[in-house]
Amino acid sequence: MSNERKVLIYGASGYTGKIIAQSLAQRDILFYMSGRNEERLCKAIEIVEQRHGASIDAKIAVSSNSAGELRPWFEQVDVVINVSGPFMQLGWPIVETALACGCHYLDTTGEQDWTRAIAEKYGQAFADKGLLLAPATSYMWTAGALAAEIVLENPEIDSLDICYQIDHGLPSEASTKSFLRMVCNEQLYLELNEYKQWEWDTLQNVTVPYRAATLRAFPWGGACEPIWYKDDPRVRNCKVVTAFGEHMVDGVAAAIEKFREEAYHLPQEQREAWTNAMGDAMDSGEPPKDTLDVQRSVIVASGQGRRETNQYVFNVSAPYTWTGEISAESTRLLLEGKLLKPGFQSPATAFNHRELIETFHELGFTSAPPAPGSI
Repeated sequence: MSNERKVLIYGASGYTGKIIAQSLAQRDILFYMSGRNEERLCKAIEIVEQRHGASIDAKIAVSSNSAGELRPWFEQVDVVINVSGPFMQLGWPIVETALACGCHYLDTTGEQDWTRAIAEKYGQAFADKGLLLAPATSYMWTAGALAAEIVLENPEIDSLDICYQIDHGLPSEASTKSFLRMVCNEQLYLELNEYKQWEWDTLQNVTVPYRAATLRAFPWGGACEPIWYKDDPRVRNCKVVTAFGEHMVDGVAAAIEKFREEAYHLPQEQREAWTNAMGDAMDSGEPPKDTLDVQRSVIVASGQGRRETNQYVFNVSAPYTWTGEISAESTRLLLEGKLLKPGFQSPATAFNHRELIETFHELGFTSAPPAPGSI
């Protein structure tokens, strides 16, 4: 890769930030590790180097998330990767400054409302500059979009039904607060090209083709696939649910019920404070780095059309580590000028979805793409 430092991770000292840093280092991509606290950033570099097994070429960029402090750093780079959540609360200055400085913007959000909000406000502006605006460049929700693109290779298909299934999930502190925002705010799916809202307390039994028992699943914030496909002429309907592990289902259901009782009637600002406080109460510290043989996942993407149905079962192991991989691989492709579509896009449409899946299969994270026309 180039010896120029053209990438910045904002929020780099957190759990996901360190994972992305390691994935960039494995690709010999130089980057800045940015955030508010220099001491935490220094410790993060030490942890990344221990995991990487060698020194990494990273520089520290201390900055709050104010535009005035961000701009001098963003003016030096081409790609900004934002991992500072909850994104609806913290992300606005980061995406705005990226646009102003001519940077591609990636983040690792799972928050559907954030994805929709920045698409509506900034999607066209990024496209006009030839820049990528790719929230949820992460396991949630890029894995489902990659699976969906395989299903949509059949031109008969116009409807998507996607289920994420995860074993032994390990939510980080930021993820905990984000998913509470997700499940305690409006959750949307796509029906006949229009948004529809899930019931707040939806919990449904789902079947996956490799398990004998049914599993319980939530809309989990509605996901980003309905937002990415809202104006895609190939798609009329899109629903996403997540079976994230029986060890977490009851706790999340109880949190949603508590929200309905205590905070549903409050103004939005107070609702956000409530979910943050609940997230603090649920947080058990930074989890260990996930592994391929423990944190396994499958995304089942089912397609339907007038005359045909199909299904693609997509293995994605170690979801957090894979988040680092999809962020780093997307960055590599951007730096090499391989962006296919600018503006508001998932990585599955910004780049070649089959090439991405094949790359991750070779790295040991995912199943291989099926032969064209085989599903």
